[in-house]
Amino acid sequence: MTEELIFIPSGKIKLEAKIKHNDPNRGAVVAHPHPLYGGSMHDFVVSLAVSALAEAGWTVLRFNFRGVGQSEGTFDEGVGEAEDLAAAAGYLKENGMMQILVAGYSFGASIALKAWPQLKGLDVQPLILIALPAALMSFDFVQLKPEVGLMICGGRDDIAPPDLARALGAKLLRPIEPVIIPGADHFFGGGEEALTHALKTYLHEEVS
Repeated sequence: MTEELIFIPSGKIKLEAKIKHNDPNRGAVVAHPHPLYGGSMHDFVVSLAVSALAEAGWTVLRFNFRGVGQSEGTFDEGVGEAEDLAAAAGYLKENGMMQILVAGYSFGASIALKAWPQLKGLDVQPLILIALPAALMSFDFVQLKPEVGLMICGGRDDIAPPDLARALGAKLLRPIEPVIIPGADHFFGGGEEALTHALKTYLHEEVS
């Protein structure tokens, strides 16, 4: 099924988004990498996540953070971007989704953690974090008690190193062990099949 181009409100601005309709009761949002380094909703890893979620039957929404593509506004150091992600999840909630899942890749994963208080208020299920850039950020957000269902990183990722992913997983309220993709770097070149398999396995076995 093709994706529909839509625009969703985030405060006083509008965000460019695409939605792939499937189950009307289950919706997922996928957040993209850093806007200042070329990240957008058309990112390769984002597209892999969208495909895995759609194949599992979820309605999937991808969107551009403020200042990217046709989204209004400008980069806001993660603050406004957290509002954008919450707005995207809120859009699904307002459109009747009973189950909401949020996945973030790289910068998008860090924003998912930052937005957790708002996402939790929308009854979002535990987060899917792909290549969380732990080498570039602190773990202060753990104080927000985020719920994380799945963490994935490459075995050769210097930005999201496996050891830091394990350290974060151990600190969570409900500790988890990250899935490590051997040989993959931050962009999962050559690790596409393993990444897709990890996502599909989690969606099939863990998501209620």
